[in-house]
Amino acid sequence: MVVGYDASAVAESALEWAAREARTRRTSLQIVYVRDEHDTGLTARKDGRDVGSDTGAWPVVEEAAARVRDHVPGIEPETYVEYASPGAALVGMSHGASLLVVGSAPHRVLVEELRGSVALQLAAHAHCPVAVVPELPEVRMPAVRPVVVGYDGSPSAARALACAADAAWYGALPLRVVVVWRPGATEWIESFTMGTLPRDATEATAEQTLVDGLERIRKHSEMRGWRAGSIALEGIVREGRAVDMLHLAATEADRLVVGTRGRGGFASLLLGSVSHTMIRVAPCPVVVVRDDEADA
Repeated sequence: MVVGYDASAVAESALEWAAREARTRRTSLQIVYVRDEHDTGLTARKDGRDVGSDTGAWPVVEEAAARVRDHVPGIEPETYVEYASPGAALVGMSHGASLLVVGSAPHRVLVEELRGSVALQLAAHAHCPVAVVPELPEVRMPAVRPVVVGYDGSPSAARALACAADAAWYGALPLRVVVVWRPGATEWIESFTMGTLPRDATEATAEQTLVDGLERIRKHSEMRGWRAGSIALEGIVREGRAVDMLHLAATEADRLVVGTRGRGGFASLLLGSVSHTMIRVAPCPVVVVRDDEADA
């Protein structure tokens, strides 16, 4: 597992979240402090003081590693300092990783906009799932909050289902599958030619999509060799905009898992509008999972 770190408040939340996740999954943790390749002496700032001058980059990341060892016993992180474009460096580090974790923040300020763009770049190009963690007042051990996953039947969403099931199983958390439906132009045209109501047809399709998703999770559990019933599984079908319904579900979630592209987007887009929006506004960590056909 890899976590990007820059000594900011959101990076601290991402660091602690990643450390606890690494312990839950019993995997190693790599902390990467990336200095921009065009850095001219700009320093990271923590608690109002400058840290990480050209001679002090390593102490910043080593201090972060020491806090991980103190707060999350059993994790012995590896540390890295990279001088490169943050997005390019972390995409490179994602090769062979199980999860890449970065912080996110509101986009009202320029520096936060730049940080947000890095998170979007990673979600679109990383070689593993990407967890984008907002600044949290307290990062707690997994409790009863469910892992929520959005599913629409697309290949990307199918991989998101598997990723969400793994997270639920490792964390002993409930898993909630959310299918959102809303009649679009195609449904209205089909209803006119077939003499059906667009809402009825769209809702029926959504319910069948949920059945398909739950069956995929059952097969994934069998493939993993998990005991039947080891995941508390719930399926929900909701009418509305996908962004609105997933945001509502995220308010009580341990994390929200989404694919990079849904059925409603253009195949050429690397990051769909729903995943793009949820990265920026979700009140919980968002895990973005790419499908096999996405370009690196």
